[in-house]
Amino acid sequence: MTSSTQTKTSVDLPRLQLFGSGEANDGPDLAKQRYLKERLAGAFRLFHKLGYDETIAGHISMRDPIHPDRFWLNPYGVAFDHICVSDLLCIDHEGKVVEGGKPGDGQIYNAAGFAIHESIHRELPSVHAVAHSHSIFGKAFSMLGRNVGKAENTQGAVPEYGLSLYGSFDGPVLDGEEGRHICEAMGPYGKGVILQNHGILTALDAARGELDLEGQEAAVVFRTNGGEEEAWRQAQALYEALDAETSGDYKL
Repeated sequence: MTSSTQTKTSVDLPRLQLFGSGEANDGPDLAKQRYLKERLAGAFRLFHKLGYDETIAGHISMRDPIHPDRFWLNPYGVAFDHICVSDLLCIDHEGKVVEGGKPGDGQIYNAAGFAIHESIHRELPSVHAVAHSHSIFGKAFSMLGRNVGKAENTQGAVPEYGLSLYGSFDGPVLDGEEGRHICEAMGPYGKGVILQNHGILTALDAARGELDLEGQEAAVVFRTNGGEEEAWRQAQALYEALDAETSGDYKL
Protein backbone atom coordinates (compact mmCIF):
# COMPACT_ATOMS: atom_id res chain seq x y z
CA MET A 1 0.00 0.00 0.00
CA THR A 2 1.15 3.48 -0.71
CA SER A 3 0.49 6.36 1.56
CA SER A 4 -0.64 9.71 0.32
CA THR A 5 -0.29 13.07 1.91
CA GLN A 6 -2.58 16.00 1.68
CA THR A 7 -1.22 19.50 1.62
CA LYS A 8 -3.14 22.61 2.54
CA THR A 9 -2.88 25.59 0.30
CA SER A 10 -3.67 29.14 1.28
CA VAL A 11 -5.72 31.43 -0.89
CA ASP A 12 -5.37 35.21 -0.99
CA LEU A 13 -8.93 36.46 -0.78
CA PRO A 14 -10.04 39.99 -1.70
CA ARG A 15 -9.94 42.40 1.20
CA LEU A 16 -12.84 44.31 2.67
CA GLN A 17 -12.85 47.97 1.61
CA LEU A 18 -14.56 50.22 4.12
CA PHE A 19 -12.14 53.15 3.75
CA GLY A 20 -11.91 53.65 7.46
CA SER A 21 -8.26 52.83 8.16
CA GLY A 22 -5.45 50.60 7.00
CA GLU A 23 -3.31 50.39 3.89
CA ALA A 24 -6.19 49.03 1.75
CA ASN A 25 -8.04 52.28 2.42
CA ASP A 26 -5.34 54.71 1.31
CA GLY A 27 -6.30 57.22 -1.35
CA PRO A 28 -7.93 60.60 -1.92
CA ASP A 29 -11.10 61.22 0.07
CA LEU A 30 -13.10 61.97 -3.06
CA ALA A 31 -12.14 58.61 -4.56
CA LYS A 32 -13.32 56.87 -1.40
CA GLN A 33 -16.56 58.80 -1.48
CA ARG A 34 -17.17 58.00 -5.14
CA TYR A 35 -16.50 54.30 -4.63
CA LEU A 36 -18.93 54.09 -1.71
CA LYS A 37 -21.62 56.05 -3.55
CA GLU A 38 -21.37 53.61 -6.45
CA ARG A 39 -21.70 50.73 -4.01
CA LEU A 40 -24.72 52.36 -2.42
CA ALA A 41 -26.47 52.96 -5.74
CA GLY A 42 -25.70 49.38 -6.72
CA ALA A 43 -27.16 48.14 -3.44
CA PHE A 44 -30.55 49.56 -4.39
CA ARG A 45 -30.42 47.75 -7.73
CA LEU A 46 -29.51 44.52 -5.92
CA PHE A 47 -32.33 44.97 -3.40
CA HIS A 48 -34.76 45.14 -6.31
CA LYS A 49 -33.16 42.16 -8.03
CA LEU A 50 -33.46 40.08 -4.83
CA GLY A 51 -37.05 41.19 -4.15
CA TYR A 52 -36.27 43.25 -1.05
CA ASP A 53 -38.09 46.38 -2.21
CA GLU A 54 -41.80 47.23 -2.00
CA THR A 55 -42.72 49.91 -4.57
CA ILE A 56 -40.99 53.02 -3.17
CA ALA A 57 -40.83 51.86 0.47
CA GLY A 58 -37.54 51.14 2.22
CA HIS A 59 -34.22 52.96 2.30
CA ILE A 60 -30.49 52.43 2.54
CA SER A 61 -28.03 54.98 3.89
CA MET A 62 -24.25 55.36 4.01
CA ARG A 63 -22.17 57.62 6.23
CA ASP A 64 -20.17 60.12 4.20
CA PRO A 65 -16.43 59.36 4.49
CA ILE A 66 -15.47 63.04 4.17
CA HIS A 67 -18.12 64.54 6.47
CA PRO A 68 -19.05 61.83 9.01
CA ASP A 69 -21.85 64.03 10.37
CA ARG A 70 -23.68 63.56 7.04
CA PHE A 71 -25.09 60.52 5.30
CA TRP A 72 -26.27 59.57 1.80
CA LEU A 73 -29.87 58.41 1.33
CA ASN A 74 -32.16 57.56 -1.58
CA PRO A 75 -34.65 60.21 -2.77
CA TYR A 76 -38.36 59.68 -2.29
CA GLY A 77 -40.32 58.22 -5.17
CA VAL A 78 -37.46 56.75 -7.23
CA ALA A 79 -37.78 53.01 -7.82
CA PHE A 80 -34.85 50.98 -6.54
CA ASP A 81 -34.14 49.51 -9.96
CA HIS A 82 -33.70 53.01 -11.43
CA ILE A 83 -31.49 54.60 -8.78
CA CYS A 84 -28.15 56.00 -9.93
CA VAL A 85 -25.31 57.73 -8.11
CA SER A 86 -26.62 61.10 -9.30
CA ASP A 87 -29.94 60.45 -7.50
CA LEU A 88 -28.40 60.01 -4.04
CA LEU A 89 -28.88 62.74 -1.45
CA CYS A 90 -26.31 63.88 1.11
CA ILE A 91 -28.19 64.98 4.23
CA ASP A 92 -26.99 66.49 7.50
CA HIS A 93 -28.46 65.80 10.95
CA GLU A 94 -30.71 68.85 10.64
CA GLY A 95 -32.41 67.34 7.59
CA LYS A 96 -30.83 69.69 5.05
CA VAL A 97 -29.88 68.30 1.64
CA VAL A 98 -26.33 69.62 1.25
CA GLU A 99 -25.37 67.76 -1.91
CA GLY A 100 -26.66 65.44 -4.62
CA GLY A 101 -30.00 64.67 -6.17
CA LYS A 102 -31.69 66.15 -9.18
CA PRO A 103 -33.31 69.62 -9.10
CA GLY A 104 -36.92 69.86 -8.01
CA ASP A 105 -38.63 66.72 -6.75
CA GLY A 106 -35.34 64.83 -6.96
CA GLN A 107 -34.24 66.36 -3.66
CA ILE A 108 -37.22 65.17 -1.64
CA TYR A 109 -36.59 62.34 0.82
CA ASN A 110 -38.76 60.05 2.93
CA ALA A 111 -39.39 61.61 6.38
CA ALA A 112 -39.59 58.21 8.06
CA GLY A 113 -36.37 57.14 6.39
CA PHE A 114 -34.62 60.27 7.65
CA ALA A 115 -35.89 59.77 11.22
CA ILE A 116 -34.58 56.20 11.37
CA HIS A 117 -31.24 56.66 9.62
CA GLU A 118 -30.40 60.03 11.18
CA SER A 119 -30.84 58.60 14.68
CA ILE A 120 -28.70 55.55 14.00
CA HIS A 121 -25.87 57.50 12.35
CA ARG A 122 -25.91 60.01 15.22
CA GLU A 123 -26.28 57.59 18.12
CA LEU A 124 -23.93 54.92 16.73
CA PRO A 125 -20.93 56.75 15.19
CA SER A 126 -19.13 53.51 14.26
CA VAL A 127 -21.98 52.42 11.97
CA HIS A 128 -21.08 52.85 8.30
CA ALA A 129 -24.36 51.92 6.59
CA VAL A 130 -27.97 51.06 7.41
CA ALA A 131 -30.52 49.18 5.31
CA HIS A 132 -34.26 49.02 6.01
CA SER A 133 -36.45 46.71 3.96
CA HIS A 134 -40.18 46.00 3.65
CA SER A 135 -39.50 42.70 1.92
CA ILE A 136 -42.41 40.24 1.77
CA PHE A 137 -40.79 37.55 3.89
CA GLY A 138 -39.23 40.06 6.27
CA LYS A 139 -42.58 41.72 6.92
CA ALA A 140 -44.32 38.37 7.31
CA PHE A 141 -41.78 37.20 9.88
CA SER A 142 -41.90 40.52 11.73
CA MET A 143 -45.64 39.99 12.34
CA LEU A 144 -44.87 36.92 14.46
CA GLY A 145 -43.47 39.14 17.21
CA ARG A 146 -40.45 36.90 17.79
CA ASN A 147 -36.75 36.86 17.11
CA VAL A 148 -34.71 34.34 15.19
CA GLY A 149 -32.45 31.81 16.89
CA LYS A 150 -32.50 28.39 18.43
CA ALA A 151 -35.83 29.07 20.08
CA GLU A 152 -38.42 31.82 20.25
CA ASN A 153 -37.18 34.86 22.11
CA THR A 154 -39.74 37.57 22.75
CA GLN A 155 -37.37 39.53 24.99
CA GLY A 156 -35.21 40.81 22.19
CA ALA A 157 -31.51 40.12 21.87
CA VAL A 158 -30.14 36.95 20.34
CA PRO A 159 -26.38 37.35 20.90
CA GLU A 160 -25.56 34.45 18.57
CA TYR A 161 -26.61 36.52 15.59
CA GLY A 162 -26.48 40.10 16.82
CA LEU A 163 -30.19 40.56 16.09
CA SER A 164 -32.90 41.94 18.32
CA LEU A 165 -36.65 42.44 18.28
CA TYR A 166 -38.32 45.83 18.49
CA GLY A 167 -41.94 45.20 19.39
CA SER A 168 -43.27 48.74 19.85
CA PHE A 169 -44.10 49.78 16.30
CA ASP A 170 -46.93 52.33 16.38
CA GLY A 171 -47.02 53.44 12.77
CA PRO A 172 -44.65 55.35 10.47
CA VAL A 173 -41.48 56.57 12.20
CA LEU A 174 -41.66 60.33 11.90
CA ASP A 175 -39.56 61.62 14.79
CA GLY A 176 -36.12 61.09 16.21
CA GLU A 177 -37.42 59.64 19.47
CA GLU A 178 -38.69 56.54 17.71
CA GLY A 179 -35.38 56.25 15.89
CA ARG A 180 -33.54 56.34 19.21
CA HIS A 181 -35.76 53.55 20.52
CA ILE A 182 -34.77 51.44 17.52
CA CYS A 183 -31.10 52.13 18.33
CA GLU A 184 -31.67 50.95 21.89
CA ALA A 185 -33.40 47.82 20.64
CA MET A 186 -30.40 46.96 18.50
CA GLY A 187 -28.41 46.49 21.68
CA PRO A 188 -24.62 46.40 22.02
CA TYR A 189 -24.06 44.27 18.91
CA GLY A 190 -25.74 46.58 16.43
CA LYS A 191 -26.06 44.16 13.52
CA GLY A 192 -29.80 44.34 13.01
CA VAL A 193 -33.29 44.54 14.40
CA ILE A 194 -36.68 43.06 13.52
CA LEU A 195 -39.31 45.81 13.56
CA GLN A 196 -42.51 44.06 14.62
CA ASN A 197 -45.37 44.48 12.10
CA HIS A 198 -43.09 46.63 9.97
CA GLY A 199 -40.01 45.01 8.42
CA ILE A 200 -36.31 44.47 9.06
CA LEU A 201 -33.26 46.67 9.49
CA THR A 202 -29.55 45.85 9.41
CA ALA A 203 -26.45 47.91 10.13
CA LEU A 204 -22.82 47.59 9.04
CA ASP A 205 -20.56 48.27 11.99
CA ALA A 206 -17.02 47.07 11.32
CA ALA A 207 -15.59 48.86 14.35
CA ARG A 208 -17.18 46.55 16.90
CA GLY A 209 -15.59 43.32 18.08
CA GLU A 210 -16.73 39.77 17.49
CA LEU A 211 -19.90 38.61 19.14
CA ASP A 212 -19.62 36.60 22.35
CA LEU A 213 -21.05 33.34 21.11
CA GLU A 214 -22.22 30.45 23.21
CA GLY A 215 -20.82 27.18 21.92
CA GLN A 216 -17.72 26.48 19.87
CA GLU A 217 -19.62 25.33 16.79
CA ALA A 218 -21.74 28.48 16.65
CA ALA A 219 -18.63 30.62 17.07
CA VAL A 220 -16.85 28.91 14.17
CA VAL A 221 -19.88 29.21 11.88
CA PHE A 222 -20.34 32.89 12.67
CA ARG A 223 -16.68 33.75 12.18
CA THR A 224 -16.75 31.94 8.84
CA ASN A 225 -20.05 33.23 7.45
CA GLY A 226 -21.49 35.92 9.70
CA GLY A 227 -18.96 38.72 9.74
CA GLU A 228 -18.87 41.90 7.67
CA GLU A 229 -15.76 40.86 5.75
CA GLU A 230 -17.29 37.60 4.56
CA ALA A 231 -20.54 39.38 3.65
CA TRP A 232 -18.53 41.90 1.61
CA ARG A 233 -16.61 39.12 -0.12
CA GLN A 234 -19.76 37.24 -1.12
CA ALA A 235 -21.36 40.45 -2.36
CA GLN A 236 -18.64 40.89 -4.96
CA ALA A 237 -20.26 38.26 -7.19
CA LEU A 238 -23.56 40.15 -7.02
CA TYR A 239 -21.92 43.42 -8.02
CA GLU A 240 -20.02 41.73 -10.87
CA ALA A 241 -23.30 40.31 -12.19
CA LEU A 242 -24.96 43.71 -11.79
CA ASP A 243 -22.19 45.40 -13.78
CA ALA A 244 -22.55 42.81 -16.54
CA GLU A 245 -26.34 43.23 -16.71
CA THR A 246 -26.45 47.04 -16.55
CA SER A 247 -23.07 47.98 -18.06
CA GLY A 248 -22.60 49.94 -14.85
CA ASP A 249 -25.26 52.55 -15.68
CA TYR A 250 -26.13 52.89 -11.97
CA LYS A 251 -22.75 54.58 -11.47
CA LEU A 252 -23.83 57.62 -13.48
